Amino acid sequence: MTSGSDARDALALDDAPSEIRAAAMLRETGSMSFDAGVEAALVAAAAEMRVARSEVVRLAVREWLAARQRGSGC
Repeated sequence: MTSGSDARDALALDDAPSEIRAAAMLRETGSMSFDAGVEAALVAAAAEMRVARSEVVRLAVREWLAARQRGSGC
């Protein structure tokens, strides 16, 4: 949801599948912290890919959502 969203957007999100709600919540957070091992892997992947750490998280979530969708037969 964006800062300009209204109550209808919030209601629509409440009815969305759990993975969509999770992705929306991740998108709204300014930062996400992980345990030391995951954090190190994210930083290493970001350096190797020459992108920001947040982009690696975004790509991972997008791939996870796509895999879940393929697995559910949607």
